[in-house]
Amino acid sequence: MSDVIAPPFSARSKVHEYGGGQFAASGGSVIFVNEEDQDLYLAQSAAPVRITNVPDTRFADMAFDPARPRLYAVTERHRPSSQPQNTIAAVALEGEAKGRINQLLVGRDFYASPRPSPDAKLIAWLAWDLPAMPWEAAELWVGRIADNGGIVDAEHIAGGPEGGAFQPEWGKDGALYFVATNGDWGNLHVWRDGRVRLVAGLEAEFARPLWSLGMTSFAVLEPGRLLATCWRDGRAELGIATETDGSWTPLSSSFTRIDDLAASGELIAFNGGDDDAPGRVHLIARDADAFEPGRHDDALMLKPGDISHARILAFSTGKAEARALYYPPASSRFAAPDACLPPLIVSAHGGPTGMARRGFALDRQYWTTRGFAFLDVDYRGSSGYGREFQRALDGLWGEADSQDAIAAVEFAIAEGLCDAARIVIRGSSAGGLTVLNALIGSERFAAGASYYGVTDLTRLAADTHKFESGYLDSLIGGMPGDIPEVYAARSPVNHADRITAPVIFFQGLDDRVVPPEQSRAMVASLNARGIPVASYEFAGEGHGFRKSDTVIAALEAELAFYARILGLQPGEELAEVEIANFGD
Repeated sequence: MSDVIAPPFSARSKVHEYGGGQFAASGGSVIFVNEEDQDLYLAQSAAPVRITNVPDTRFADMAFDPARPRLYAVTERHRPSSQPQNTIAAVALEGEAKGRINQLLVGRDFYASPRPSPDAKLIAWLAWDLPAMPWEAAELWVGRIADNGGIVDAEHIAGGPEGGAFQPEWGKDGALYFVATNGDWGNLHVWRDGRVRLVAGLEAEFARPLWSLGMTSFAVLEPGRLLATCWRDGRAELGIATETDGSWTPLSSSFTRIDDLAASGELIAFNGGDDDAPGRVHLIARDADAFEPGRHDDALMLKPGDISHARILAFSTGKAEARALYYPPASSRFAAPDACLPPLIVSAHGGPTGMARRGFALDRQYWTTRGFAFLDVDYRGSSGYGREFQRALDGLWGEADSQDAIAAVEFAIAEGLCDAARIVIRGSSAGGLTVLNALIGSERFAAGASYYGVTDLTRLAADTHKFESGYLDSLIGGMPGDIPEVYAARSPVNHADRITAPVIFFQGLDDRVVPPEQSRAMVASLNARGIPVASYEFAGEGHGFRKSDTVIAALEAELAFYARILGLQPGEELAEVEIANFGD
């Protein structure tokens, strides 16, 4: 195995700010989006060759045309005086026209997944409009590729307000497979001979919230036979779906998560992780009898006694039942005294349509090897539990999510899983809002940590980027001009006077999703009231930290913060952390 792209090049798209679909490969050719300039390059052994030079345009979610020397791509053109324009375009790859961009589909607010059929006569794509997000209302369309290369005779196949379509994928026989709503669940469907049919109807979730372009949950092995992964009761399940009889055959596997499934030739590729090792790329023969993790990279391995395995908790909250993943402390070197309950870290995922992902994760093991228990909460609105549970947060974001986090904590206390006096809560992005509102709504927490978290919903609606500019309409139940009092009531910055627990903030200075001013306002408010507060800002980081130095510095500061607040003495040297208004 060798690198296809070497420094200073890096494959990363910034379409929708979250990117995804940053490369396409066919017949030994790899075209990628270069992170620095967002242009397209052809990867070659000597040095990448630049294909486009358009400073105002970003590319993502690409696919080669099987019959023409061109590449289909989602494009995002940034204009100084208006919102970006999203399109599906064809980029010429040969001749004098090389690098020329031909806009094929325009007029919708967003596009995704341009996928030509194997015979290059048809093309499928997803499209949706504000204020919807793709998992709420993405539509699947198919059009004919005309002799001049344009797209004509567009036909709506599936998706819309009843639920977004996901991942169009062609079979070699010209059938189009995809995920669409079937009752409460996103299930596998096929469009064949002009008709849509259900491939396999399960009370399980095959769709993914399309935060990043190019996501997949299935691969076409052969016509009528799909390898797919779904979520059922908080667990990942791998299986074979057969179109002819509508069957679903689960496969024995110890993988706890499988993402980015793809099939090519005799191989299947995916990003898979299990309870004992982090996610990594796997290559398995198409006719393999077992899907099991290969040899672990020893450099990333912990001793068996240092690995914490999840226990799924089900707890009542409001009128719903929610779940959380509980990871007990684990150490091969240290043991707590008998009858000593561990301190607990409660984690609120982002999105808020994200989900707690079971399995090995170094950031979780960082805490459990240091004596903390870790509780990863799937509050109302989380993905993987069906459309009804995901939409249960509609109109209630800023309330139901923090209520569920508090309910999960009360359940853990009642089960004897943690020390009720040493509970902290952490979260990123949307999870940061959950953290701060939980601190406002409950005195259960001894401290909190917000990573680039939302603090002012009104400001978020005004400042956020195009992709999420209508998201709050469903999450809050309207836009700020319609219900300003609701936005004010659910914005932590307006209720900082009700927070008594110490808080630490982490923020990227290049964040365009939740700008730095959001955390700064909260820090200033807490500091003015004499609440212990710490703040870290990182240059060159956006919404989600990517640099290893940043991740390490943030985790070490967070650990030192908790240790000082909780009076802990970990068996290691702690980072220096400056906490305003706090004297040890």
